[in-house]
Order: sequence, then structure tokens, then C-alpha cells
Amino acid sequence: MLHKKNLLWLTLVVAGSAQAQGDQRLSDLQVTANRLPQSQSDVLASTTVIDRDDIERSQAGSIIDLLQGRAGIEITQSGSPGTTSSLFMRGTESDHSLVLVDGVRVNSATSGGASLEMLPLEAIERIEIVRGPRAAAYGADAIGGVIQVFTRRGTDAGTQGGLKASTGSDSTQRQSAWVATGDDDTRLNASLFHRDGDGFNATQADDSGERDGFEREGAQLGLSHRINDDVEVSVNALRQNFEGEYDNCGFGYAPGCEDMRTKGYLQSFSGQLDVQLQPDWQMLITAGHFDEQREERDEGTRTTLSESHRNEAGIQHRFTREHGVDVIGVDYRQDKLDYQDEVGGNSYQKDSRENYGIYGMMQRTYGAHELSGSLRYDDDSLFGDKTTGSLGYAYKLSTSQRLGVSYSTAYKAPSLQELYGPESWGANPHLKAEESKNIEAFWALDQGPWRSRVTVFQNRIDNLITTVGQYPNSTYRNVDEARIRGVEISGGWTAGGLTLSAALTRQEPENRENGDQLARRAELFGRIDADYRYEAVSVGMTLRASQDRPDSPYSDAINAGYGVVDLRTSWQVTPMVELSAKMENAFDKQYQLVDGYNTQDRYVEGGVTLRF
Repeated sequence: MLHKKNLLWLTLVVAGSAQAQGDQRLSDLQVTANRLPQSQSDVLASTTVIDRDDIERSQAGSIIDLLQGRAGIEITQSGSPGTTSSLFMRGTESDHSLVLVDGVRVNSATSGGASLEMLPLEAIERIEIVRGPRAAAYGADAIGGVIQVFTRRGTDAGTQGGLKASTGSDSTQRQSAWVATGDDDTRLNASLFHRDGDGFNATQADDSGERDGFEREGAQLGLSHRINDDVEVSVNALRQNFEGEYDNCGFGYAPGCEDMRTKGYLQSFSGQLDVQLQPDWQMLITAGHFDEQREERDEGTRTTLSESHRNEAGIQHRFTREHGVDVIGVDYRQDKLDYQDEVGGNSYQKDSRENYGIYGMMQRTYGAHELSGSLRYDDDSLFGDKTTGSLGYAYKLSTSQRLGVSYSTAYKAPSLQELYGPESWGANPHLKAEESKNIEAFWALDQGPWRSRVTVFQNRIDNLITTVGQYPNSTYRNVDEARIRGVEISGGWTAGGLTLSAALTRQEPENRENGDQLARRAELFGRIDADYRYEAVSVGMTLRASQDRPDSPYSDAINAGYGVVDLRTSWQVTPMVELSAKMENAFDKQYQLVDGYNTQDRYVEGGVTLRF
């Protein structure tokens, strides 16, 4: 067994040292790192770009499957598809990463985390991942990094579209449709999607044998129009309804604990006006809105109803200089919460907040030297103001190699739940912001079909918010401190019909108060994706692996390490018709991401795609 484990990690390391194309194949342009379009080779931050071709080739069932194990990313989920997930980026907390959909924040106003399980892959054009603090660009919450999802859109003139249907184990059904049409000035695109299934039994404590099913359906719409050579306007909308069953049997099986149900929706709207005021002066005006509703039911009776609402607006000016670009902008954000507790009668003392931010950034290139800097000031109506910044430098060793170093600060504002939630939940209006100081260095190679990157980082986080005492006498306090040291190795290779990508993360997520390893975060984890296409047929596999992780600071439970293999194949029967099949967890590995919660056993799915 030990020999097999060593072989597994050796394979990850060797593949990781070769990476390039899979994690960062669409490398010519990305916008998330510094809130402006940049060539990937000019960005100092550690990034990954996943485009539509990557998504379709992977045949991933969800965004969780697509992201799990990539450089710096760990995700847990409490049961079958649609149940609650948590994102741990570079070992930080689940509410330390900012998630955007077309520029709009989709982190919950209550918990502070984002419901990744509610973002449909069918509606996604590309995903940009930026690891490390980005508070100087985005303000609160970006301690671990930023994930931005861009919804589907068409780029070519004329009309394109597609239909897809598939069926799989556990009575799972999927259907989706997508169309894009327009000319060089005006583009319209839309997609519809639906998925449902019987799922699997969520918890081990539930011995009733029942399955926890789920259903999701939604739509996405995008429109862009170039008014003239200097003015362009665009709008995007995404909506997904969801309903799912789950278990609440954490304290042993009791009749009714398996009959829990959640339902609701997630929706986002965004708009942007892009104006070229002068040849070297561009102005962007943005606006966005986000809603998330969750209704919880116990044996058919509603227990709680929670709604998060967010409005955003911003103005950004970009000035092109001889050796780079300068950016200055202002942001406004308003969060509001509606909460109803039908059983306990709990309520929030305050249910809204506002934040104003002003920021500036500069990018410079002088021969082989690259310099990046940013500074931001935020004023939050509930806890006060905060100033954050970042500074980075890189040196080009050659046309294909770079060395760089950066330093940045970040913070996480206490959530509405932590500040003004029900008293029995431990709300504390005197909480301070969690603060982060991060330093990292990297070496990057971009040469022909090869790309690779090695990043070494250390992130010290102070004033971590934790629960002190036992319910119902517990309270939130700023008492914990964490230090996360690590190294990320990522890379890939593409040549002929073979595409190989891999990522390996070695980290020390440590609670500095007691020296313990942070809960649900492994010291070593990684991922390999390999695909080969020969004429009309392609085959591929994904290996996701992780060492053991402590489950909770309140128990001695350990989630054992695991290695899960997914297999896939497709056949382009005609230019319009493609058949596909996949087998997830091909070796039927039994493992846990959260103590007491089951994961998907072997799963088989087949489908057909029609494109026009």
C-alpha cells in the first residue's frame, strides 16, 4: 500500500513539472487578476484559465468536479449533487475566496461563502482562477483568491447552437440547449439547462436506505452591441432554480432526520458600458445585482427562509502609458438579508450593509523588468474602514522564463451572521476584520508546447473568527491565527492529439494558536488530466488525489486520503453529431470529504450532442 501511495504522488509530481496547456491553455488573455484585460504572460499572480473546450472535453458533472484538486483548490460537499459545498483555496477558510459571475459577487450575505454547487456548467463559457490575496483590487473576502465565472457567449458572426441530452446512473437525466446569433456589432446568446436524479444516501448515520434526490433547471442570456467604434454595451443574466434532499442525522439516526429538503434559486444580472474617451483613455461603467434564496423544510414543514440580495455599481478609468497602464476606480456595494425562522423565531439585529471603495493600480514593463502595484481603501458601514495593497516584481530570464516575487495584504469583513445574527448563534457586533499578509515567489516557463509554474507562498492570517463555547452559549470571537505555507507546481503539454495537464499542492495549513492542522485541508493533494484525440475519437482520464485531513477542530475524526479516477470517451460521428460516455469513480473508491457523509460511488453516463 505504501508503495502504491508513493507511486501515485510521484506520478503527480512528474506530470506537474511538465504542465502548461490544460490549466492555462487559453493563455493569451485574462481579466480577473487585475480587473483589466492582460496577456497571461504579463500577469504576476498565479492563475488558471479553463475555457469552454476544456469544460466539454472533461465531461465534468459539476463545477465542483471541474475544480477539485487543481492548484491550490480543495472542495468539500455534504452529500449528493446540489448539497452544500465549501471551497478552501490555498488552505484558507471557505469564506476567504471571492467568487464572481460576470463580475458580480455571488458570495452569500449570511455565511460569506459562495454556493459553487449552484453554478451550472452548461451556462459557463470560461473560468478564471487567481490564487493569493486580491483585496487591493476587489476589497473584502479575497484572502485565498478569486474565481470568476463568465457565462456563455458567441464570438463569431452568424448563428451557432447545440442540443445535448444524456442519461446516467441513479436515474440521472440532463438536457441543455444553446444558441448564439448576430453580426460583427451585435451578439445575442441564450442557453437552457435541466438536470435531475435520484442521487445517493447522503449520510452514513441514515440507515433507512433512502436516496437524496435533486433537480436543477435554469437559463442564461447575454447581449452585446457596439454602438460605434468607441462605445460598446453588454448585459448578462443567469438564473438557476434548485431543489434537493439531504439528511440531518449527525447525532445518530432518528426517524425523520433523513426527510430534509432545500429549495430556492440563484440569479445574477450584470451590465457594462465601455467607452473609449481618448486613444489612451478608456472608461468602464458597471452595474450588477445578485439574489440567492434558500428554503429549508423538515418532513414537509418549512423551518427557515433566507434570501441574500446585493446591488453593485462601479466606474473604472484605464490610462495607457508608454510602458504600461494605470487604473483608477470606485466601487459601491449594498448587501441586504431577509430571514424568516418558522421554528426558533430567530432574527437578525441588522440585515443590511454598504461598502464604498476606491482603488488604483499600475502595471509597468521596462525591458526585462516587470512591476505591478495596487492600493485600495474601503469603508464598510458595519465595521469601519480598511486599506490594502500589493506590490509585485518579475524579471525575464529569457523569452520563455520568468522569476518573480510579490507581497500583498487582504482582509475578510465579518459577515452579517457573525455580527448581527441571532444571539443564540453567537453573534458579536464587536468583531474585527480578519487580516492577511501574503508573500510569494515564482518561476514560470512558457516555451512551445510546454508551460509550467512553481510558486512558493506564505500567508499569515490574524484575528480569525471562531466560535468560543458551546451552543446555545457560544459566541464568535477574534481569537485564532493561522499560517499557511506551501508550494504549487502546475503545468502541461499539448502536441498532436495529446493534451496533458497536472497540478500538485504541498502546504502546511497551521493553526498558530495550538499548532494543529486546519480542518478539512490536506497537506498534499493534486490532479492529473490526460486526453488523446485520434481523428474522430477521443479518450481521457482524470485522477484526483488527496492525503488525509482532520475533519473538525471539535473532534478527532480524520478523513482518510483518497485517489479517484474518472474515464471518458467521445466519438464525432458527423460534424453535427457527437456521442460521449464517461465513468466517474471508475474503481468505486469509498471515501469521505466530510466525516459521516457519503460520496458518489461508481457512476456511468452516456449522451449525444447535436451542433449546428
